[in-house]
Amino acid sequence: MKHIAVASTAEIRRALADLPGNALFRGQVAHYEKNGIPSVVTSFDRKGCIPSEMVKWCQYASNVLEAFIGDSVSSLDFTQALLQHYGWRSFFVDCSASAAVSSWFASHVYSERERFDLCEDYEERAVMLLKRMAHYDYAEGDGHLYVFDRPLSQKLVGVTDLAALKLSNARARTEAQSAWLLGPLNNAAVPLECFVAHIRASRSVFRDYASEEGFLQTDDLFPSTKEDPILRALLGLPWKKIDQRNNDTGLLVFRRALELPEYQDSFIKIASASTAFFQGARAADRGSIDGCRYGGITVAVPEVVLFGTAGAAPLRFPKVQELLAKHRSVVFEVDELIQHPAMRGRVLYQKGIAVTAHEPDLIELSALLVEHPGLDMTAAGLNRGWFYRVGGDGAWKRESHPDECDCGNEPTHLRHISSLHIAEHHLASGNLAD
Repeated sequence: MKHIAVASTAEIRRALADLPGNALFRGQVAHYEKNGIPSVVTSFDRKGCIPSEMVKWCQYASNVLEAFIGDSVSSLDFTQALLQHYGWRSFFVDCSASAAVSSWFASHVYSERERFDLCEDYEERAVMLLKRMAHYDYAEGDGHLYVFDRPLSQKLVGVTDLAALKLSNARARTEAQSAWLLGPLNNAAVPLECFVAHIRASRSVFRDYASEEGFLQTDDLFPSTKEDPILRALLGLPWKKIDQRNNDTGLLVFRRALELPEYQDSFIKIASASTAFFQGARAADRGSIDGCRYGGITVAVPEVVLFGTAGAAPLRFPKVQELLAKHRSVVFEVDELIQHPAMRGRVLYQKGIAVTAHEPDLIELSALLVEHPGLDMTAAGLNRGWFYRVGGDGAWKRESHPDECDCGNEPTHLRHISSLHIAEHHLASGNLAD
């Protein structure tokens, strides 16, 4: 690895010209070493990992990608990398194909603070919103630009090209930052073999070089929700009520379901009806659920039932069928509002799945949907699902039916099957939600 000190933008350009092409870059305002070796680690290694939350939001990110580019990119690595780039922790390290982008990060210091916004729901009922407001500010000092060998990094740790995610009539953050990621790295730093060079300079030199290449301010690298539909989808999730013990206003306090750092002011005085402020309402408490023809019961289950992914397994659900034999209809409800990208702009959310025995051996598997404008859940019902015939050996087999859902979205209904597998597991283990 070369160690290069530069004192001007001209010297940066000469240093970069002398390095091999096909490189990746990472800018930092501080340099860390371990045993004399540069230490570049993931956010999970710095701050820790919450596996259940990682699985949850990777699944949501997968749904976001599916809405924008279909199911051509569906790997866990890609969706985890996407979330990393928008501020969620992961096993990846941010870098860029652009030395200028990375130079901007080598000259600007990150900070964030919590901010409370006083807002009103669509019926003008006041609420407090807790947000993570983030900033990058220039500060005097030394900066550091790391240069990685892209082919060797691909071989040793893996690389992901997020900039390849092109969206028409949009400017996503991934494109604005020519974003790549190294990893996944599990409890390890980027190997020394991946480093080509460590370029050190005054932050003012890196700032000026980035400026010469067109990167002058935060919005140049972090497009707003008006330009970036992925950010718009991630920040468009329902708000969740939190226990704010030091709240002197007496108002309900909410945070974003997915707490990402925000770089632009998102204050809105009166939110639209499509903005949900979820207080934990349960469809089960409404007395009845539209579409439940036979009454039945509602079972509270953990969020992983909807956000988790079950591996391929035979379609056998003995515990579910025991409940169906007693109640004929069973709804599995989570303590969450899930808004799939196709639902954006509406007041409709998924809150669970439902199984209905129209005949002892004919089962319909559908989704529990609720309407939740503003602060209130105003309706709950089941949509149409797919039908399954239960064989003598207990195996379920898909069967066409005149009343089946005709949305044509097979992945949605396959996710329902995955959710039912997880619900079956939780019934068998007794590990249900409170």
